[in-house]
Amino acid sequence: MNEVKFDIEKRSKAYKSAGLRMIVAFYICYLAFKISSAEDTSMSKTLCWIIGGVFLAAAIAFVIYSRKRFLIDLDAAKIKEDHTADDETVEAEAVEEEDSSEIDEAESKTV
Repeated sequence: MNEVKFDIEKRSKAYKSAGLRMIVAFYICYLAFKISSAEDTSMSKTLCWIIGGVFLAAAIAFVIYSRKRFLIDLDAAKIKEDHTADDETVEAEAVEEEDSSEIDEAESKTV
């Protein structure tokens, strides 16, 4: 009954953007593991682990950002039914009807 309606284009864009961001996050995570497990390098193993940890932290931060951005985009895609504009229109029409009925009554009294 209380079903949420979405703008199809905005919702589709939100899902596509989230998907692409997740691919980037997984790639950063992949790089983190490749750097931290590098065997044939002139860098020390400790430095490789530190750089891998930094990349892993960046991947986690990017996943958190992506999720928040997705929720914001999805909320923006919701179609909000604005009843206030309809209420104002109904009130304006009622005022116009009252004014026209008062004018009609004044004219009928003068005739």
